[in-house]
Amino acid sequence: MTDTPDIPADTAQETVVAAKPLQDLLVSMYVRKGMFRAEAELGAARQIEADLRGIHSHGSRATPRYLKAMDAGDIDPRGQYLIVHRTPAIAVIDGSRNLGHVTSTHAMRLAIDMAREVGTGTVAVRNSQHYGAASVYALLAAQAGMIGYTTTSTGEATVAAYGSRSAATANNAFAWAAPVRQGAPFCLDMACAAAAWGKIQTLGMYGSPIPAGWALDAAGNPTTVAASAKTLLPAAGARGYGLAFLSSILAGPLAGGRMPLHKTRNPETEGSEHFFYVIDIRQFVEFDRFLDEMDRTIADIRQLPPAENFQRVCIPGELEAERAALWSKTGIPLHRQHLAELAAIAAKMKLTVPW
Repeated sequence: MTDTPDIPADTAQETVVAAKPLQDLLVSMYVRKGMFRAEAELGAARQIEADLRGIHSHGSRATPRYLKAMDAGDIDPRGQYLIVHRTPAIAVIDGSRNLGHVTSTHAMRLAIDMAREVGTGTVAVRNSQHYGAASVYALLAAQAGMIGYTTTSTGEATVAAYGSRSAATANNAFAWAAPVRQGAPFCLDMACAAAAWGKIQTLGMYGSPIPAGWALDAAGNPTTVAASAKTLLPAAGARGYGLAFLSSILAGPLAGGRMPLHKTRNPETEGSEHFFYVIDIRQFVEFDRFLDEMDRTIADIRQLPPAENFQRVCIPGELEAERAALWSKTGIPLHRQHLAELAAIAAKMKLTVPW
């Protein structure tokens, strides 16, 4: 199995931008397109959280495509989410094709509230839009002292079935998060293919090759050229294929949507479905007992001897949390191509960029 490299970095190709002014710029752009300010602030906050964690493809870099989708009528800037079915433990929400980050934040908060009342909360969202990075929603549950899970659909199938060179499912993202007493919460955020499309696009932006074993070109042959990648290979073979299939079920037919194989267009045109699940730890076990075992386990893992070429042993989500803490103070290093696209849009809107 090929290791997934960290995000590329090259100071010669980057400009450092403070998080808050960047977030304010996104808010202004969304308001110009007709979003209510409170909802624009909610969506922009989730995007900047992704940027701070190093998930730039799902952070501010996604804003131009969202604005384009608003112009095309695929995203409704004034769409209001509706709860169409509700029990004490489950809910189904229609996102009205608003910016997916807005409906998804409300959906996870609703799942948290239900879990607080009855032990677990499950929310399926249909008729929504791309929601960005999965981790930012799972972490909402961890911050509430609960265990959170989420997954989402995409557009057409882009990940090969195990044993095939043809796309059969989507590169669904999913995330789990759990609280700890100190330090970064446990947070597993991953795509079901060997890598996320966003990471491939980022490597291409920096002029770097993609690792072998990640993708196939249009003819179904292996490629290490980001621009040539048309189909991704599933992570760990049959395991990634199975995870992608399961994620597509939860964020597809269960929410009243279609499986990726029966979609034919990009995520904004097709729309997206989401799934959120929360466990209230306190209704299963004494909370301090849970945290004691989490803390003890994490401390023991950190004491393990690192393998060759590794400086230390971390828990999932730790490096991203450290990066977010640092960049919150020093600014976010973003590729100049990324910023140039935002600047061009800002100029048309008569907005000033903060870099």
